Amino acid sequence: MKKGKGFTLIELLIVIAIILILIAIALPNFLEAQIRAKVARAKGEMRTIDTAMLAYFLDFKIYPEDNERHSDGGLYWLTSPIKYIGELPADPFVAFDNGSVAANPFGLNTFELGGLEADATYPQCPECLVTWVLHSSGPDGDEEPFDQNDPHYGGNNRTYTPTNGTKSNGNFLVWGGDSGYIGVRMTNARPELRGSPALATPVLLDNEFYYRRMPPNR
Repeated sequence: MKKGKGFTLIELLIVIAIILILIAIALPNFLEAQIRAKVARAKGEMRTIDTAMLAYFLDFKIYPEDNERHSDGGLYWLTSPIKYIGELPADPFVAFDNGSVAANPFGLNTFELGGLEADATYPQCPECLVTWVLHSSGPDGDEEPFDQNDPHYGGNNRTYTPTNGTKSNGNFLVWGGDSGYIGVRMTNARPELRGSPALATPVLLDNEFYYRRMPPNR
């Protein structure tokens, strides 16, 4: 009986080399597609939270307090006792963020929220926010140069744009609240001071200044 001829070692090496070349070509495209999908997801989830924040404001005339990923912050007020949002979505880029506690034991890895606190102006909730910014570090995993402590004034903020590369520098930012405090250097809301020229420190976003008007949400 005649035996069938098998592959030679050279033929096997050629096949393996071809497979490796195809993987090398396909893998970057696959990773790029993954990042693009996460970008779309992050923007969609942040718009959903923005809508929930507006609904919360209609009931309480103030916004929830700031929210860090490692603590049970104000964004969770949107889920209980009134469900303005079913559950808080996870930030798709939390694992990329070198400034977050991505591996914390509580798994609180939603988006971060910061802004201008109400203080004595709103005694029902002094820690709540009057002007706020919801943000994600984006694909590069770096929050810099965004200042989450005082996002309503100053800074040298950059928003993410894929034209600079799928994993380029820049953050996702959604702004909300009272635009009268944008570009006003104060820690707590003081309506009588927000027009003071001495406190004017406009927000710098993508090389454009914003003073007492909302930067665009991108």
